[in-house]
This record gives sequence, structure tokens and C-alpha cells, in this order.
Amino acid sequence: MRHFCASVFVINRIEKKILLVKHKKFNKWVQPGGHIEQDETPEEAAIREVYEETGLKIKLLGDRFPRESDFVRPLAIQKNRGKSGELHIDIVYVAEPLDDRVAHFDYKESTDIGWFTRNELENISVFPDIKITMDYLLKEYM
Repeated sequence: MRHFCASVFVINRIEKKILLVKHKKFNKWVQPGGHIEQDETPEEAAIREVYEETGLKIKLLGDRFPRESDFVRPLAIQKNRGKSGELHIDIVYVAEPLDDRVAHFDYKESTDIGWFTRNELENISVFPDIKITMDYLLKEYM
């Protein structure tokens, strides 16, 4: 079975940090995200998931190509396989918070939330692609 998802690397350009939530099921730190609902665009899902999981309102970053009315070009489209063979197709975005609200986590899906520098990623449990993405974000966005 295939599931379409959207996730977001929320960045703080000044402090050079990314916002991660500690996923209950995986017991790892991941970017906020989740399944795209019926009749929802990937952009809408990304913005909704970040708000639900962190309480933050965000602005997606990236080009709209080739027309202004087109969607923001995602950072990546990842293929993630589940334990039972299902495929999660994750449309990954980059965003910034719209204000200075303090992020909080959704107790249903996460056990913690935090902003992390690249060096701090070495001391927490993350999937390898989080470090790869952070290296890219540092080079291209921060």
C-alpha cells in the first residue's frame, strides 16, 4: 500500500537550527509531518501537520516554478518503506516560523520537541537522512 505524506524542516536561520519532534512510534527525532488527507494539497498538509504537531504557523520556502500560481517546489520527495512493506511517499518542504511563538508538541504523536544545531544531531537518535538534510540546509538556506 502507498501513502502520500508531507513533512517540513522548520529552520531558524539566525541560530542555524532545525525543529524536530520525538516520534512515539520510532523513538527517534524527526521533522514534523504526516499523511496528506483527501482533497488536501501537499502544501496544505505540510502547513497543517506542523501546526498540529508544534503549534507553529509557518511559511514554506522555495520557488514557485514556472508560474506564481504553481505550488512551492519541495525540497525532496522521499521513499520510506514501513516494516510491513507499505511505501510512504514523503513530500519534504523547508519553512520558517511566521512569528516567535514557542513550539509545543502534540502528546498523541510525540514525546518531546526541540531546536537542534548540526552538532547536536550527533547526540540524539535520528535517521541518517536528517543529518544529510541538515548539511544541505546549512549550505543552501542558512
